[in-house]
Amino acid sequence: MIRAQVIIRPRASIFDPQGDAVQRAIEHLGVSTVKQAHVGKFIELEVDAADTAATRTELETICRDLLSNPVIEDYVLTLDNGKAKTKSPAAKPGAKKVVKKATAKTKPAVRKPAKKIKLSKANKKVVKRAATKSKKAKKK
Repeated sequence: MIRAQVIIRPRASIFDPQGDAVQRAIEHLGVSTVKQAHVGKFIELEVDAADTAATRTELETICRDLLSNPVIEDYVLTLDNGKAKTKSPAAKPGAKKVVKKATAKTKPAVRKPAKKIKLSKANKKVVKRAATKSKKAKKK
């Protein structure tokens, strides 16, 4: 039994709208240290095979033709022996993963008060008429 992990993410040159939304949401929470976020997919496969080389070739085909879009996405295929086969110029197979637990307390987001809208004299009259009409309608 061979276990394979596939990580699929947008290429560096492609705009990632989900990652951009995540980054803006993080900023909205008051955390300004995160400068970029990327959203991808993680797929884990269990293959019943003995030959690692043939299995890797089959998994490469599956990753390229089915799981990822090679025009806009890169993937990293890792088998259970820990050797990573990358199909991304940005991915570095020798890079160590660093996992840190979040211990710093973040400040809660503070809502800004709504801005008052300045109305012209003509617009003030229209607003007053609409308010009096709605009051008359409620009385009836």
